[in-house]
Amino acid sequence: MLAQNRYCRAMTQDVAASWNDHAELYARMFAPLTSYIARAMLQTVDARLPPAARMLDIACGSGALALPAVQRAQRELAMTGKAGEIVASDFSSAMVALTQQAGAALGAPPAMLQCDVQNGEALTYADASFDAVFSSFGIFLFADRMAGWREAARVLRPSGLFVTAVWQGPATNPMMRAQMAPVMAAMPKHLMPTSSKGSWIEIATAEALIAEVTSAAPLVNPQVYPFTATFALSDGRLIWDAMQNNPVMGAMLRRCNPEELAVVRTSVMNYFRELAGGDGLPIMLDAVCNILVAQRG
Repeated sequence: MLAQNRYCRAMTQDVAASWNDHAELYARMFAPLTSYIARAMLQTVDARLPPAARMLDIACGSGALALPAVQRAQRELAMTGKAGEIVASDFSSAMVALTQQAGAALGAPPAMLQCDVQNGEALTYADASFDAVFSSFGIFLFADRMAGWREAARVLRPSGLFVTAVWQGPATNPMMRAQMAPVMAAMPKHLMPTSSKGSWIEIATAEALIAEVTSAAPLVNPQVYPFTATFALSDGRLIWDAMQNNPVMGAMLRRCNPEELAVVRTSVMNYFRELAGGDGLPIMLDAVCNILVAQRG
């Protein structure tokens, strides 16, 4: 058991390191999209949050949700003289640093924004210590999602709000389809995944997401709100670079030898060239997710 625990810690550290490497590119390319969706998540429950709410952002990334939450707290402080606290956590120290820097640029004092390196599958926060917990495209990628849902519920106060966002699958999500279709069409058969077991694809529908979250944790009254945003990119080459650098997609691509990878790259570049209508032209893709809102029972 001790050896297994050491192995799990090492795996977590390796994954965190890969997200550290991806942090700057993620903040530059994807944060504009995820920030827009995160603001919608916050607005979805804004009227239900108590005054001076204490909120936790699990897998905060570069601050997509934590930063608008800080701006909300600043407005509340100006209007009422009181504000809550936003705690932003991620197992990637580079992501936490980006959130900390952006919060400082907004003028958020330590009493308003706390940034922590935390493993979302085993948080160190006390039971029932937050009024609301958010995870914008975070827990759905955890190695142990069930632990992630349980931890989110554990740190929530009774009737506290849990809000998460998960991508819909390729069939209903053009952005995901555009990333996956040309890769799957060109990947060597011996490198193709044989099963989606354990993948976030398992919870890409509203029904599956609700079923998993409510079976893992004492979260009740779940509602799912489909949400669409348009993802704008200046050049298809940027997508290929991001796919290689991404800890999830990149892990699969790195299994290819140089010749196989060249074939996949050609497939991806041709796909995006056709979408854009030529080389060097911008690409607009609809990105579709499910926003789930539930309460701690």
